[in-house]
Amino acid sequence: MKLSLVFAALVCVTVAAGAWAVWAEYTSFPPHFRGFGEVTRGGEVAGWAVDASRPGARVEVELYVDGRFVAHGLAALPRPDVLAAGRAADPACGYRFPLPALAAGPHEARVYALHVTAKPELRTLRQLGEPLRFETNAEGHVTTFAP
Repeated sequence: MKLSLVFAALVCVTVAAGAWAVWAEYTSFPPHFRGFGEVTRGGEVAGWAVDASRPGARVEVELYVDGRFVAHGLAALPRPDVLAAGRAADPACGYRFPLPALAAGPHEARVYALHVTAKPELRTLRQLGEPLRFETNAEGHVTTFAP
């Protein structure tokens, strides 16, 4: 009898801890951000970002290149192609960041949606799409792209 009570208590504690962990993950890193980005031949990272839970809201985005913060902005540029594809409720969901001066060689850019919780204020990043791999030449121009 005592052993079964201990076992039941352990099961309850485990279930409660698991539920808390799932709640913390969902509220800190919400799964409803969607987006896409690409490195352009003009030396920019451009794409779109939407928050599926708030279709008309603008998404704050951040660019990191080779693991270093580069830029912060709002995805508010016109992207009628995203609207036409049914990926957004508002065509103003695009972003564009110029790449910084980079040494020749391979690089990786990542774009993140910034999520801010209400109370207590917690800021987290959710990566949009896949890492963007590219190379630059000695003059700093983008020369190759990796899928």
